[in-house]
Amino acid sequence: MTRRFRFADAFWFRVPLKTVVVGLCVFAILTLWPAVRHGSADDQGRALFGFAVLGGFVLLASVFTVAVNDSYVEIDGKTLRIRFEAFFNVNVPVRDIVGVTEIDPQPRWRYRFGLSTNFEDRISCSHGGRLVEIELARPCSTRLWPRRIAVRRFWFAVREHEHDEFVAALRSIARAPAEVTPAPETARAA
Repeated sequence: MTRRFRFADAFWFRVPLKTVVVGLCVFAILTLWPAVRHGSADDQGRALFGFAVLGGFVLLASVFTVAVNDSYVEIDGKTLRIRFEAFFNVNVPVRDIVGVTEIDPQPRWRYRFGLSTNFEDRISCSHGGRLVEIELARPCSTRLWPRRIAVRRFWFAVREHEHDEFVAALRSIARAPAEVTPAPETARAA
């Protein structure tokens, strides 16, 4: 059975983004409309180009706003799937999960604004809420633009009402480090 947990909402980001988009649209319409209605043919052409640029901006902002909502952790019997906005997407075999710990990072502000990493072995995904650390037996190669990071620890904060169920689901699939079997390429090399 697949279970999906959503990251905490990014209200701190979506509200300012929507405010900027609406404000820019109002400003553009108020300044370009007179040129369309009462201007010469050249003025109307420039105004229509301005409306086209505005339409492109609104489209990009809409896609980015949808991407903010497209963040989840999905657990099934074999794989832990992590999708965090448009930043990264990774699949981790559940057999590699060796530790699940609730953490309280300091300072908190570093982990409240979405994505954070130490560029060595950890990625943190949070828009607020209580953080959970997932430790892996083997590094998982993750593309976090513009770099590729060998991640051994993920920090997550899902929605508050899903937190306890999320921790229980992770702990039910986590294995002790002694139970982890070597990867096929490691077994052949030994």
